[in-house]
Amino acid sequence: MIDIRISSCNKNYGSLRVLKDINLEIERGEFIVLLGPSGCGKSTLLHIVAGLDRLSSGAIEIGGRDVTDVEPKDRDIAMVFQSYALYPTMSVRSNMEFGLRMRGKPMAEIRPLVEEKARMLHIDHLLDRRPSQLSGGQRQRVAIGRALVRDPKVFLFDEPLSNLDAKLRASMRTEIKKLHQSLGTTAIYVTHDQLEAMTLATRMVVMKAGEIQQVGKPEEVYHRPVNLFVADFLGNPGMNFMKGHLRLDGNRVSADVGAATIPLDGYAFDEKPTDGQAVVVGLRPESVQPATGGEPFSLTLKPTLIEHTGSDNLVVLAMGSEEIVGKFPSDMLPKLGEPVTVGFDLSRLSVFDATTERRI
Repeated sequence: MIDIRISSCNKNYGSLRVLKDINLEIERGEFIVLLGPSGCGKSTLLHIVAGLDRLSSGAIEIGGRDVTDVEPKDRDIAMVFQSYALYPTMSVRSNMEFGLRMRGKPMAEIRPLVEEKARMLHIDHLLDRRPSQLSGGQRQRVAIGRALVRDPKVFLFDEPLSNLDAKLRASMRTEIKKLHQSLGTTAIYVTHDQLEAMTLATRMVVMKAGEIQQVGKPEEVYHRPVNLFVADFLGNPGMNFMKGHLRLDGNRVSADVGAATIPLDGYAFDEKPTDGQAVVVGLRPESVQPATGGEPFSLTLKPTLIEHTGSDNLVVLAMGSEEIVGKFPSDMLPKLGEPVTVGFDLSRLSVFDATTERRI
């Protein structure tokens, strides 16, 4: 069942087009992550769904109801902000109770509800403290708790973890994922953090310059990016790109990349390839590893740089006039300048047209 429908959404600030004909359908219970670089329009889109910003044209439906011109308080949504937005003079308990009190809910119902959600978020021992007495992670839990007690139709998250340190972000990611699995409420989450997106999303929406580039499950978007932008934006380190030309010989297709010829017999082309077509061949670092002898394709290359990450080693390899990055096991450390044979996992290959930058 479609819970949120965004139809032909456009947002202009004067002559500046911030959102360009956005169309998106979100099913009930999905956790949708809007992902993209700063300025791509993801927060603007979230604010429009929330009613905090108005559309220039288009329509928003929530639960089958047109809410395009409905006030935020009447949309049955709850929003968690990056800045927490807690009342500093109120206790945690009062912060969580406030929205329900404003809606006229009796205190006899509010108190047990607040205490239940506080226990769920492990902040029940903090209910009598004020925000200034809490850590960043605790404040964010309170902000999430304030949204939870309202039992909304839709949760909206606007980069809620960006103010936290890396360890706390990881912990809060886990808590948010558990909450969604437990509650099953539809959620839209904005972030520029790829790891957050890959971890939390049931589907990702990758945006660029006010337009949707790709919508899909995290593994689909990661392994089958529809264009060079998505391929380059996702992944740390990023995808290796090798410029070349296609060669068609009967039913066989290969890509000449510098001095190497990469066989593409097993590649599932989305478009019919042509002989001599200029392409960019993409392969993620984890698909470039030390050869074991069983790979269908391997090259002998010289390492020029090694980065130790603890769990593995990122090895920069010279490939003609260009360089690619491979991911080696932590106990396998090649020597700089000494040739090493690496295997390519061609099942994870992506091929893009060099002109249109679309996957072919």
